[in-house]
Amino acid sequence: MGLASIDGTGDRMRLGEQVGILEKEFKDLTTLWDRFFGGDIRVPPVRARDHLQRRLRLLTERPGVARRSDSFRLEQLQHRFMTYNQNWVRLLREREEGRSQSGRPVRGQGQIPPPPNARPPASVKSASESLFERFSDAKAGLGQKMGMDREAFENKIKAQRTAIEAKLGTSVRFDVLVEDGRVKLAAKKIRKTE
Repeated sequence: MGLASIDGTGDRMRLGEQVGILEKEFKDLTTLWDRFFGGDIRVPPVRARDHLQRRLRLLTERPGVARRSDSFRLEQLQHRFMTYNQNWVRLLREREEGRSQSGRPVRGQGQIPPPPNARPPASVKSASESLFERFSDAKAGLGQKMGMDREAFENKIKAQRTAIEAKLGTSVRFDVLVEDGRVKLAAKKIRKTE
């Protein structure tokens, strides 16, 4: 009890065999998208995605009697494809808008300059500058604005220092780090030699 092949060649093929072929194509397609988002290939595999989508639609529209297990595999493949496709479209849109998966700007797309110290994570230290100045300079280097004034910043740091020192039972100091296009503060224990 075969169905016409999905590529239109007229050969008779069981639904299970056709689904097996499409499952392999789906696996290859996910690999292509992973390579695209990883930067290995430059052009998104939209044509391959559209081709697989068309073949899935043709296979589901064909009348015929099929085993339940084959129909189930086909439905599962369709659902997986739809889920992955929605994710690919979202990630592609975010990339085109200059945002990463987390909603932050993507470096290397021309939207934001790389940090001045270009080796993330990097520590921004200077004995002559206060923590506030180092933090605001690092944010300015990334084209970001400081969200609070000096007094609010220092009050926040004081509260964090007190909480961390109470938890650790030792004194800490804060360093300014630039990591993944973000400016962060890292609390570090003060060793006896410091």
